[in-house]
Amino acid sequence: MNEKKKAAVVRGEDRKENIKKCLTLIRLDMEPIKEAKNILIKPNLVALKPYFANTHVETIEGVIEFIRDIAPDTPITVGEASASAFYNGLPTSSVFKDFDYYRLAGKYDNIFLTDFDSDKDVIESPIHSVVGDTHLRITKRVEEFDYKISLAIPKTHNFAVATFGIKNMAGLVLRQDMAMIHGMKGGIEVDAPKTFLDRLPPGTVSKARRILPNSLINFLFRRYPTYRKSVKMIHHNIVEIAKRTWPDLVVLDGYVCMEGDGPVDGTAVEMKTAIASTDPVKADGIGARLIGFEPEEIGYLYYLQNEEKMGEYSLENLLGDDINKIKRKFRRHGTYDIQSQWR
Repeated sequence: MNEKKKAAVVRGEDRKENIKKCLTLIRLDMEPIKEAKNILIKPNLVALKPYFANTHVETIEGVIEFIRDIAPDTPITVGEASASAFYNGLPTSSVFKDFDYYRLAGKYDNIFLTDFDSDKDVIESPIHSVVGDTHLRITKRVEEFDYKISLAIPKTHNFAVATFGIKNMAGLVLRQDMAMIHGMKGGIEVDAPKTFLDRLPPGTVSKARRILPNSLINFLFRRYPTYRKSVKMIHHNIVEIAKRTWPDLVVLDGYVCMEGDGPVDGTAVEMKTAIASTDPVKADGIGARLIGFEPEEIGYLYYLQNEEKMGEYSLENLLGDDINKIKRKFRRHGTYDIQSQWR
């Protein structure tokens, strides 16, 4: 377990300054970044729209500017693979363009943008599926980075209750395998058992969400027995992916969060908050509290602390503003009552 790690919460009117102040409070815990040879910043580009579903470019700027005070010349890669872009037949580079990410390489030295869209060299990660255990593929390039930063947004989620920095690293999974994280699909092998969703063209559910009302989608999922089984599996799958993609630092940009039918179709909630810790479980636990959950309500956080001993979500060593004065109870996802039966 990561003992004695600090965490910070800052609330303010300036998004970028919130990030920098947060990181300043935990700077001593970030000392290993001085020795890094190759830094990865992993944003959250889960959507083509709305804008608040994705990591804001100013948030990345805040992290880069802070790092440059500690490590002036170390190469920094901003890397992602956007599942929503994949389901719409688009490259992740199109999302970089739409959200103005390419300005980063022009504004700062030794900054590179990359996508993991077409990676062939992979690491296999075991997962649970409703039709049997199998595996999915993670880009092997994750091993090239000796300091990884997950830069995410606190949101409610349609399978995992809520999502923060640890789950954000699932963007390193090959795009064609990402849907398998939920446990509702069979294996990638030709002869693997298949579910109904395996027989649909990739992105069918994602496209349906763009056309049909959320209430109808939630109604259909409620009556799909496979969904009720899958909510018990996704948390174990996130843990297995986390073991292979573990970030050295989690930064949560809570300037605008998402409630309701997240992680794409929810409602924006302005919280004007930032959270950071080099203990990802602690950071995500504070993110959970910010939007009105207890960390143990979220299966993968419970497993990571209590079974895997990979971190802890107590409020010990919390610096900055008082989380109890900032937090508020977010509206849950429309299927939260089913999701909460993950045990």
